[in-house]
Amino acid sequence: MEKKLSTVIISITPFDADGRLDEAALRLQLGRLRAAGVCVYVAGSGSSEAYAFTPDERDRVLEIAVEELKGKVPVRAMGCEPRVAGEMVEFLRAAGRAKVDAAQVCSIEIGHGSAPTLPEMEHYYRTVIESTSLPLYLSSHRAAGYFLPIDLVERLVERYAHIAGIAYSGPDSGYIAELIARVGDRIEVHAAGPANALTVLGLGGNGFMGGEGNLMPDMFPAVISAWRDKDYARLRESYSRVMRLTTLNKRYGGSAMRAMKPLMNAFGLPGGSLRPPRMAIEPAELDKVVQEVIKLNIPGLLPRATR
Repeated sequence: MEKKLSTVIISITPFDADGRLDEAALRLQLGRLRAAGVCVYVAGSGSSEAYAFTPDERDRVLEIAVEELKGKVPVRAMGCEPRVAGEMVEFLRAAGRAKVDAAQVCSIEIGHGSAPTLPEMEHYYRTVIESTSLPLYLSSHRAAGYFLPIDLVERLVERYAHIAGIAYSGPDSGYIAELIARVGDRIEVHAAGPANALTVLGLGGNGFMGGEGNLMPDMFPAVISAWRDKDYARLRESYSRVMRLTTLNKRYGGSAMRAMKPLMNAFGLPGGSLRPPRMAIEPAELDKVVQEVIKLNIPGLLPRATR
């Protein structure tokens, strides 16, 4: 059976100048992602700033995402890294009420720089996974300070049929290779970020995800399309553009969106404001970023001043 290849974009959450959820701008942004045909995560701790949501805002973002996306492109609830299992369980209950297509199970952060032991991880995942029937995607992300042991991932996949995939954010290509070899025939495996996109695809995984696609959503599926068509010149061009934007974004906070939101605004796109404690980059820095993005020659992307 042919491997299903896909890209996933973690949507921003636009806030207005007073820090309130900007529902109209959110719908515009979700519409852009829908038109690109990508899978969409909402309410994540990085690009989406969901750590700053109230429970009512969380529920409203999920509701709007389902209204705008469900039945057209896959819509998933991402969530934030919890301190206790109950926080993740509550998020999954909210995701279930909203009727998203799937949800992510974030790695637990037990605080003060400590990593959970293997028995603690086992207990956490049993508690969380058994709380819902939603299709679930595991996260093995460097932001948690540790990665999931592959033996644990394999046991969970064998035990729970509603685990649909896993995303890995780390530098270890050996981890990716073993992960795909051991569970890639049963669940989706994505790179959590563009940096390992070609490694995952080359080893038989399913694709990649990230927040950089908020600027121009078509950039992500262009990489997959070129890979599928074995058009290596187009692949080089598409992937190079994605990675140059990724490098530029990381220079100014990456998934914190300190540069991405003002950059989107500068190009007339629905970026909106950040919520404290996050703060946008300074205007002088933004001018530099805009000039760098112009050099990428992204089709259809023109700064507001030149429209």
